[in-house]
Amino acid sequence: MMDISENICPVCKNKNELEAIVCLYCGATLDDLFMDPGAKTKKTDIPDLAPEKIRDWSFNETAVPNGGIAVFVEGEFTPAYIDSNGEFVIGRTEGTPSEILLDLSPLGGYAMGLSRRHAVIRRVGSGYEMFDLGSVNGTWLNDERLVPHTPYPLPSGSHLRLGRMRLFVFYHPFTETKQKQ
Repeated sequence: MMDISENICPVCKNKNELEAIVCLYCGATLDDLFMDPGAKTKKTDIPDLAPEKIRDWSFNETAVPNGGIAVFVEGEFTPAYIDSNGEFVIGRTEGTPSEILLDLSPLGGYAMGLSRRHAVIRRVGSGYEMFDLGSVNGTWLNDERLVPHTPYPLPSGSHLRLGRMRLFVFYHPFTETKQKQ
């Protein structure tokens, strides 16, 4: 029986986690010939859009709620999700009963490398923050790779990449409100 202990990128030759299907360093597809094809998050060979094509994308600005946030999947005119509660998980099909889940399975989440519990967005003060939940294929915020379990400020208009899925988040500026006691 063969024991596989490394996952070497065929492009940049860097070592990656054994479970990874996208290279942490260059984003290339990592072949995994020994894994059951249904056992983990997948990545397809859909090419990334160039930044100039992302800027040309249009969306329905009137769908952004006052006091909430709208999440758009690249190429979609209407939001995939609108939240006014303050915190939700982005992922696929299953979450814990106590959390709100933005399920991106119907929009190709599995094929784009989205983990079941990929990232969290939550309201803080007068804006939002997000953090990666230790996803296999990673999370990027405006082209910066996020360190898992570390909160990052999420400005309105931010571009997210979860695996190979691109999202945009928008919210109207709001003032911080104090909790009534």
